[in-house]
Amino acid sequence: MKKFVIGLVLLLSAVIVGAIYVYQQSHNPYDRVEAETIAFVSERTDLNQAEDFYWYNGTETYLTVRGFNENNEEKLYIVRQNGGSIIELAANETVSRQEAIQLTRQAREPDAILNARIGVINDIPVWEVSYRNQNERLGYYIIDLKTGEWLRTIDNI
Repeated sequence: MKKFVIGLVLLLSAVIVGAIYVYQQSHNPYDRVEAETIAFVSERTDLNQAEDFYWYNGTETYLTVRGFNENNEEKLYIVRQNGGSIIELAANETVSRQEAIQLTRQAREPDAILNARIGVINDIPVWEVSYRNQNERLGYYIIDLKTGEWLRTIDNI
């Protein structure tokens, strides 16, 4: 009986260590890209303190850092992954994440909001809010980052 308990403890320990390893390995690319993007933006702009990071995969990949500059002004820095060009926007001149989520709730009445991320579509900075609808299907509500105007809905995926 003692050998069985020791074997079970060793097996459970191996499973736990393996799960932790798999989790770390799967999260490693995201953390690396976030750190590299923050360093890239800090070197090329007046970013002083990063607060949020968004990774958008549309027709092109965009990486966004929300943070504060040296004058303590809140800014958004949208980086095009292919080419590294940076779009800099004052946060007070854009729709906030909470406002984008609220606009999505009002327009689509989803069961759950899954995520909200900043990207660029046809040279227009956007919020892409992903949600699950009443049919348990995935949807995307896309609004203009600057005006909050609805641009497109992709539903029932």
